[in-house]
Amino acid sequence: MKRLLMNDENPCFCRELARFGYDIIPAKKIESFPKPEQRHADMQLLRVGSRVFTLDGCALPEVCGYPDNVRLNCLFLGGRLYGKLRAADPSVLEFCRSEGIECVNVNQGYTRCSALALNDHAVITSDSSIKKALESGGAEVLRIKEGHIRLEGYDYGFIGGASFADDNTVFFFGNAKKHPDFEKIKAFCDKYHSKIEILCREEPLTDIGGAVIFSCFSD
Repeated sequence: MKRLLMNDENPCFCRELARFGYDIIPAKKIESFPKPEQRHADMQLLRVGSRVFTLDGCALPEVCGYPDNVRLNCLFLGGRLYGKLRAADPSVLEFCRSEGIECVNVNQGYTRCSALALNDHAVITSDSSIKKALESGGAEVLRIKEGHIRLEGYDYGFIGGASFADDNTVFFFGNAKKHPDFEKIKAFCDKYHSKIEILCREEPLTDIGGAVIFSCFSD
């Protein structure tokens, strides 16, 4: 069974993931983050190779205020780290330097929120700067329309926060079929042999901060 760190405020998403054998670990509430992001897992944990970076309470405004709330919201893909580097946590950048990991700057601070990575060389995003950077690194990128993803408190959310991929399956939080580019998304997933599972079809496609595989354990 696998453990997922994720926002547990929508019980329907948790119940449906439990049917697929996942054990949900509720993301912490980070009071100093903007309210819509306070329980977003993709703000709280980042894996870079064998290293895991986490927030430890994050209580100081000068540490946590925007854009520092995205300091772990980087995308590690194909041996490179992509993110808005001036907003990234210094410990992450120092680790990358020590390990010889290339760090690639993008304009979008919510880098991981904005990207659904099917694997190390296939990504879906609505962001042009992420698309350009990933393609320069050799990935194939499907760019979709902005918006059409719910995130309470904001005009819209992002595709990475409304999904996660695991074992050739892409899980969407809410009815991805309502997205105007769903047929393109489905064709791209089919190309890379990724099955689509839609959780809670009665819900709109919703950015909950994604889900991060925390660990695997035996029953």
